[in-house]
Amino acid sequence: QQQQQQQQINNLTGYIGMLAVMKHHRRKGIGAALVKRVLRRMRDDLSCISVTLETEVSNTAAQKLYQQTFGFIREELLVRYYLNWGDAYRLRLWFPIDERYNDNDNDN
Repeated sequence: QQQQQQQQINNLTGYIGMLAVMKHHRRKGIGAALVKRVLRRMRDDLSCISVTLETEVSNTAAQKLYQQTFGFIREELLVRYYLNWGDAYRLRLWFPIDERYNDNDNDN
């Protein structure tokens, strides 16, 4: 039982439920900075092996941020996922076992 609990702890997946930046503050790097900080905390402090999130199929700006900037991959198309019947993509970022972000930033 203890080994099974340790295995579950070692396989934690983080989840980003919602991240939004007010319209008049967009395109200033705020969203990217927030994602970067959350990913670092999930990886370093919580020892997550991956992070998942969903984003609307129509939200190409979010897809670009997550996929091109941070390396998330599309795992699944979720048909009628949202209350407005909108479709979503489930995205996942896997953290490499032996790599860390090499930032000289102090934006913990």
